[in-house]
Amino acid sequence: MRGKISLAHYKSELIAKGEKLSPNDFAARVAESENGVPQLLQGVRQLKKGAALPDHYPPRMQVTPSGRALVGFREHDWIEDKVTNHWEQLAADLKTNEQTLIEIRAALAKPVLNSQLDYLLGMKIPVTNLTSAKALTQWFGAASQLALHEGRNHEALEFLLPHIRLPRLLQEDHIAISELVRDAVAAIAKTATWEALQADGWTDEDLTRMQEAWTTQDFCESMTHGLEGEVVFGDTSFELLRKSNGETVHAFYWMEEYAPVEDSDRPFWERTLRAIPYGDVTANFLKQQIYCRIWCFAWLDQDEVFYVERTHLLLQINRTATAGKSFAETRPAIDRFEAESLNRNLYDRLRYPNPQSLISLSKVVNKAMRAETERSLAICAIALKRYGLRHRESPASLAALVPEFVPSVPIDYMDGKPMKYHLNPDGSFTLYSVGEDVKDDGGDASPLPGNESSRVLWHRKDFVWPSPALPEEVEAWRKEAAKN
Repeated sequence: MRGKISLAHYKSELIAKGEKLSPNDFAARVAESENGVPQLLQGVRQLKKGAALPDHYPPRMQVTPSGRALVGFREHDWIEDKVTNHWEQLAADLKTNEQTLIEIRAALAKPVLNSQLDYLLGMKIPVTNLTSAKALTQWFGAASQLALHEGRNHEALEFLLPHIRLPRLLQEDHIAISELVRDAVAAIAKTATWEALQADGWTDEDLTRMQEAWTTQDFCESMTHGLEGEVVFGDTSFELLRKSNGETVHAFYWMEEYAPVEDSDRPFWERTLRAIPYGDVTANFLKQQIYCRIWCFAWLDQDEVFYVERTHLLLQINRTATAGKSFAETRPAIDRFEAESLNRNLYDRLRYPNPQSLISLSKVVNKAMRAETERSLAICAIALKRYGLRHRESPASLAALVPEFVPSVPIDYMDGKPMKYHLNPDGSFTLYSVGEDVKDDGGDASPLPGNESSRVLWHRKDFVWPSPALPEEVEAWRKEAAKN
């Protein structure tokens, strides 16, 4: 009873503050003729697998140990799983799917993209739109790479622009998983943008369209809407658990159905019990038919209060991050959030059995800030390319881009300050973010301790917009690809 009263009281407080707690708050009337999602999903289902796509798409911005990157579209062929792939195969795959890709691009250009998720389904919400978004990064990216390889910049741009805008497909979902996929899709679009900027022959009009496509993206504010929806998603998911012990068992132990659990990860009583005859059956019965039923009766409402409170706190943290545009200012609050979520006594471990879901959820703020930082880097890099076309040299500072190419210097969301830049003695430039350690190392792309073998740019002292790999680095990459 205490849990029920506490839950009702807390929900009333949130409603009084104007927070969204009903699935109806996210329902939108969408004219079928204006909504591109049905046409897009149908198009993705019609894409025909070929010799190269979707499994063997060409390399894109392959980062070398130095932090420089291989330009994928300049390769004559590429090896994956010891199979040599050729551009002619890729061209044939794209030709086979040419009409379908035209229809998908037309669907993406429609004024509305809304998958109209049914929040009443809770954890059973179908998320086929997520897999479609990820699949299209391969097709759009590969089509852009092929056009660049053949020197057809205009056609490359016609695939790159929908690639950059692809996160819009999931923007109206208003759940955290969709926002994480949006961030991942944007990161892939960033690599495709980097590839495009290595090509010659762009016009200022082309680059302006590319820059505008990035300017219209949004990740922090959209993550706020995702966390608002996550509160409702959690509420409807708990409602499913109230109706069925089977749903509770699946929610608690579904991972055990697909992946074996290490004995060291089990509590002492369970390890001991499973070591005796019929112990596995007994342990499963105690967990599924005794504990789950007790939890539903005694603690479900208390756990929902805990979940909604913590999710709402994370929502507030993300709102602060969005307003301040600074991961550095937000990180202490995230660290406290994670520590408090894990700080449980024995009774709390029984009442709140899955704090890891909240720990996983806490990562979304960081992911959104990363996406915003990469967006700022992409905008800066495009503006620098435009400046170079017009003035035949790189500017002395990013301030020189204002207001001719950007209204203001894009923000580094890691520290909340303008993006970092300096000219090099050879006339090239270094464009960078301070990275997640929030320490300005002057554009040092050296790996962070413990990440020496990582090719992820976020695992380096500064996140540096890569320069093209040196010939010897390209040759080393080719040899490594042939071995693997």
